[in-house]
Amino acid sequence: MSLLAAAGRFQGRLVLTHRDYLLDLVRTPLLAAVFLLLVRQSGNPELLAYGLLAPVLMAVWSMAMLISGEIVDSDRTLGTLELVIAAPTRFASIVLSRVWVTTGISLLTVVEVAVVAGLGFGIVPQVHHPVVFVLGLLATAVATAGSACLMAALFVATRTARTFQNSLSYPFMLLGGVFVPLDRLPQWTHPLGRLIYLSWSSDLLRAALSPAPLTGAAWRIAVVLGLGAVAGLGGWWVLARVVRMVRETGTVGLR
Repeated sequence: MSLLAAAGRFQGRLVLTHRDYLLDLVRTPLLAAVFLLLVRQSGNPELLAYGLLAPVLMAVWSMAMLISGEIVDSDRTLGTLELVIAAPTRFASIVLSRVWVTTGISLLTVVEVAVVAGLGFGIVPQVHHPVVFVLGLLATAVATAGSACLMAALFVATRTARTFQNSLSYPFMLLGGVFVPLDRLPQWTHPLGRLIYLSWSSDLLRAALSPAPLTGAAWRIAVVLGLGAVAGLGGWWVLARVVRMVRETGTVGLR
């Protein structure tokens, strides 16, 4: 546990001092302004929830993918990946510990978007179902950490994580209904989208902002957590196999 706590503290200091890791915290207010300008231009107040939540979900996903890849790539570049994998604690546990800290920091974007909406557009975001909103955010954070663990397995097995980091973000966010509801996409995408936790969490968080009665909140949160757990357990298993494979083949530090 002390090693995992140390890994978490290290990641926290790294995120807060390394400018690349802070990119999403800097970019989110700008994205929020763009989305809210589009909402204002459309004249449709029903789109406000999309303008408020899309930048947040984008930042949470992007920061988790960045860290899960950088844990592998940066350690490989520095020549410390072998030492981390050889540590007595499972590599998957270290990855999860570091991603958890990053995901928690990424939730600061909720405050950033609220400040941009209030100061820049005179909009005071109203959360009509605050308990569901908070639980939905926490469930999203848990599911994101699980998904990042699964992605880390892919990153360890490849020469570089950056190719996958750059190509995975927007397809997942689009299929996850971050920008538009899943039912507005082509019919063939719906089954795929429902396998992505973002489609459930984005619907739930938008519903929490709406004054309309919110039904099925408990099972919708359970679905988000369930999909995150499946991804996390799958990532744990795959990562263990990949780590064993690169140990046996001597390709841990391969670039």
